[in-house]
Amino acid sequence: MISKFYKFLRKKGMKSRIVFAFIVVPLVLIAVIFLLYYVISANILYDKSEQSAKAFVDMTEENIYLNTTKLEEQLATIMQQSNFSAMLAYPDEDTYKQAFEAYMSENSYLRLRKDFQLFDADAHLIFKEGAHIYPLDTILERKDEQEENSWVYVEELKEIVLIQNVRKNQQLIGYSVCGFPLDALSPSFTRMDREGSMLVIADEQGEYLFGTKHLPSDIKFDFSQKSFSLREDNYYVTSKKVRGMDWQIVSLISEENLYQELHNFRNMILLYGILLTIVLEIIAFFIYHSIYDPMNNILTTMRSIDEERSLVQRVVDDGNDEVHQVAVNFNELLDRIEELVKTVESEQEQKRETQFQLLQAQINPHFLFNTLNTLHFLALMNDDKPVGEGISALAKLLRNTITDQKDEVSVAEEIENLKNYIIIQKLRYGDLFETVYNIDEEVKDCKILKFLLQPIVENSILHAFEEDREHQLLTIRAQKYHHYLKISIGDNGKGFKPKERKNSNRNLSGIGIDNISERIRLMYGEKYSMQIQSSIGFGTIVTLLLPFTKE
Repeated sequence: MISKFYKFLRKKGMKSRIVFAFIVVPLVLIAVIFLLYYVISANILYDKSEQSAKAFVDMTEENIYLNTTKLEEQLATIMQQSNFSAMLAYPDEDTYKQAFEAYMSENSYLRLRKDFQLFDADAHLIFKEGAHIYPLDTILERKDEQEENSWVYVEELKEIVLIQNVRKNQQLIGYSVCGFPLDALSPSFTRMDREGSMLVIADEQGEYLFGTKHLPSDIKFDFSQKSFSLREDNYYVTSKKVRGMDWQIVSLISEENLYQELHNFRNMILLYGILLTIVLEIIAFFIYHSIYDPMNNILTTMRSIDEERSLVQRVVDDGNDEVHQVAVNFNELLDRIEELVKTVESEQEQKRETQFQLLQAQINPHFLFNTLNTLHFLALMNDDKPVGEGISALAKLLRNTITDQKDEVSVAEEIENLKNYIIIQKLRYGDLFETVYNIDEEVKDCKILKFLLQPIVENSILHAFEEDREHQLLTIRAQKYHHYLKISIGDNGKGFKPKERKNSNRNLSGIGIDNISERIRLMYGEKYSMQIQSSIGFGTIVTLLLPFTKE
């Protein structure tokens, strides 16, 4: 994976890589960190808001419970007065009404009340305090018959009404209806001034009753949901049932208001990101040109080099970085190239002079070959066939020696050189020995070092054969032996002892047997060799193991 990414980067330009390293990568990292921070911060804010809302709802529920309980107890205390029950028993007696009215004006328990009314069991108004008359029939429809005390919200009056059954000797004799403002339940309804937040009261079905802010009456809450949408705004919902009542306290916190600070921070980060991008682009611009300009200078100089142009241009770089080191090394390379060009030009001049000298020197070998050919034809014209053959063999041998510059020849060519050499030697020794050639067809085109066999044959002719012996043979054998080319040169001459080999290791040309072994080792390696077997009175056999290589 890493190698593929590295190859991908190498296919891109230097500018793209710098932009990727200094702009793309930092911005991606900043974006990832920002998103992580945003998500984590949003979760933390939501958790803190939920905890705060829950604590506020708990506090409000506690206040409502305590206040409603206190008001119920106070009103129950009043209804236990004798004047209260007497007024219900004798509604036409003004004395009881005046006494009850005086008692209510002096009572401090219900000082928060706005209206107070007393009805008999038939829902007839007996006593009235305040400007409004409550619709008892409507209120009783909302009242739970099983409860002695019930709280009802009267939307028309914006009041919370406490309804209590009045009994005497367990018999229902009337109803007391006492109205209170909203803040009588809890101070939260007057102190809830946080922007984007509100506190509302809903019934058990989730229908909106009243709250710190007025909402449409058709709103209905789902207490199982954590969020609520109102006029295209989202709110987080926290609710709790009020003890002893059929009401639910609902806290609504605006999502936009909750995340306003986080959104401001997000906008600030985006602004800083834009500024950072601009700064990174400026830095990347200068870094790019600090690398690209000297590199481009080197590339321009490299492209300007021409074989026909003098190498005088050099890279000028006053930096102190790796690119400067490349420029210095490149200038040194140019100096070296210029020196090599001058050297090559000098060598070419010397080569032309040498070729001219060699052209002149070719006259002598041609003159020698022409002279030998002339002598060959003169010998044939004089019917001196052995001399003619000897001169012809000498010409061929000299031609292969002087004009043919190859290091290797085929086995067939090497045998041909041997035959020419033996013809020349027979001019001197006559019929002292006979030569037998046993060359397999499959090895004739194998490659062999030129004049590798001639010194061995020469040693046999000069040192092995005796002038007074007959039937002396020189046998030359070439064949394939496993994966080797095996060549054996044997004679039935005098032979020698191993300690005498040093003295017999010379011939007229000055090339020794050990020199042949060294040539084989240098040319083919240690695994190829030359072996010599000799016995006095029986002769000598020299065996060569060479690589079986076809031309």
